[in-house]
Amino acid sequence: MIDPLQALIAAGAVPANTFPPNSRYASTPILAHDPGDGRPAVPYLGRRLVPQPDSLATLGEHSVAGDDRLDNLAATYLGDPELWWRIADANLAAHPDELTSTVGRRLKVPAPPGMPGVEHA
Repeated sequence: MIDPLQALIAAGAVPANTFPPNSRYASTPILAHDPGDGRPAVPYLGRRLVPQPDSLATLGEHSVAGDDRLDNLAATYLGDPELWWRIADANLAAHPDELTSTVGRRLKVPAPPGMPGVEHA
């Protein structure tokens, strides 16, 4: 028997996930593992591939100051502190806090997708 919710998701009537649009997981699919023994399927988050920095249009650069935090930089440059992950992605940060740990480091600030007048690779 087909799960009615999964049928609605497949038809596009219900979003595939409930992450907000500014989340790094907003376009990441929610998948399900069927254990095959009659138990219900176990949902899990699909893989999110980090874009290559060269594929991101650059809004500008920022020179790290002593009190910088990624959420504050995202608020300043991108208009939303919850978009800090875009700066982390643009700088290939495995550990985002390290991006602001060195004063003077130059950070690439990516342009938001679809920003008019900016070419995206």
